[in-house]
Amino acid sequence: MNKKYIKMNDNNNHLSIGNFCRIIKENSLNKSFAGQSEIFSTVFNIDNINDSTINNYCIGCRSIGSDYKEIFYNFKDKYNKNKLFMLDIILNLLSLIDGYIYTEEYKNVEFINNSNNLKNICNKLYNIAKNDTTISNNFTNKIHTYLTNNNLYECMCEMLFYIVLEKKQPIYIDNLVKETIENILNNTNISINDLENFLKLQFNDGINYSYSIKKLVKENNPYACFELGLMEYNGEIAGYPRYNKSYEYLKIASSYNHPRANYLIARMLLNGYIGNNTKKDIDLAWNYLKNAEKLGSIAALNTIGLIYLNKNDINNAVTYFNKAIEYNYVYSYNNLGKIYEDQKDFTTAFDYYIKSANLEESWACNKVGECYRLGIGTDIDMKKSYYYYNLALNVPIKLIDNWSKFNLAKYFYLNGNYDANIEKDEEKAINLFKDASENDIFDATLELIYYYSNKYIITKDNIYLKYTNDYITKISTHKDYNQKYKKEIEQQLLHIKNKKEANIDTLI
Repeated sequence: MNKKYIKMNDNNNHLSIGNFCRIIKENSLNKSFAGQSEIFSTVFNIDNINDSTINNYCIGCRSIGSDYKEIFYNFKDKYNKNKLFMLDIILNLLSLIDGYIYTEEYKNVEFINNSNNLKNICNKLYNIAKNDTTISNNFTNKIHTYLTNNNLYECMCEMLFYIVLEKKQPIYIDNLVKETIENILNNTNISINDLENFLKLQFNDGINYSYSIKKLVKENNPYACFELGLMEYNGEIAGYPRYNKSYEYLKIASSYNHPRANYLIARMLLNGYIGNNTKKDIDLAWNYLKNAEKLGSIAALNTIGLIYLNKNDINNAVTYFNKAIEYNYVYSYNNLGKIYEDQKDFTTAFDYYIKSANLEESWACNKVGECYRLGIGTDIDMKKSYYYYNLALNVPIKLIDNWSKFNLAKYFYLNGNYDANIEKDEEKAINLFKDASENDIFDATLELIYYYSNKYIITKDNIYLKYTNDYITKISTHKDYNQKYKKEIEQQLLHIKNKKEANIDTLI
């Protein structure tokens, strides 16, 4: 029985020669001028290729022949020595796309980079690359950089080198799932059977999940051990974290080279949740982190970067943060932004913050909101500021940066904001201040003290006096209460006293 293969020219999941030809033909101004054979011949810069051979390559039922790959190895070698080597090929492709024969006078990078048609095609191919699970984030980030800088020439060159020299084809349906799982389990000691048993438990959703997972733990199933270790770490078993219990289970998973198990053990050691924070414990944490890094943990890259940063080794810190952002790890974008902000390079800092914000990381969203509000590293834009402060709230509640609530309340709702076209909404402002105050944003508590004390002065309603007193008590009894807030409160109390509208002795 013949194996079934995935067609490589009728979908947006594979950056293949077939899809490359399809995208160019679909977006050419004269489709009859840009047939599959014409595109293929132009790419390899040769004539008289058998149409059935081209069709087999483009459908994806045959691997691109070694003789054609040899042509491209030669192309790439020359391109690496001279970046302009591929100009003829890319210009000829542009001729097919536009339906116009471009002569020697058009043979320059600037002309190619200014082609809107080529830019549209590059963007479509980039979107396919993002869908292609066989392509690394490093490659897609490189393509994104080319597109951002409008470097269409090098963008096309890099995609062609990947398509011809690296993209695997044919891909057989029967092998796809197996190969995907094997790639995930690569470098671990975890068997497919371990994964299968754990997934059966997850999918079947039995009534006594706890009993079933403990049964798998007794069999040293690494997935079950990690799951139970994570549950203990998060306090889901006893109602509070039991780190020593967590360590017992995670240690088993880590012995099978489970990446996250190695990372979590390192975190517990570094945070002093287990061990005694001795040099031996710190060294052990480092070993677990390096093992997690080797096994592909992106979080480990970020943590290693933080360790270097704490040692004031900026170069190594930046190196590791850059490794992590190849996988769009938001906290590494934040860390790089903070490094540049501390160096007063606000423009570069903003560039990193907005990348994290556009991935909806709450802290970064609030930070970008501040940058647009104050004009730090970018132009003042109150509409964008309002957008990003709101975006900061569009995350699970545990991940919300509560300063975004304060900023929305103070700068947009309390008095309205003309530039952002936001009308005054005191009720919404006060509710946001209250939410922020409940999450220890002292500035929000101060705003509530100002608001209710001023309300008392105007209305003489003792309920506002009570609210003022309640929030003064709340802030002044907090363990982090300091002179800054004490001075602010004393000034407000003096303001009330000078108005002779309140008995100052009734206030704390």
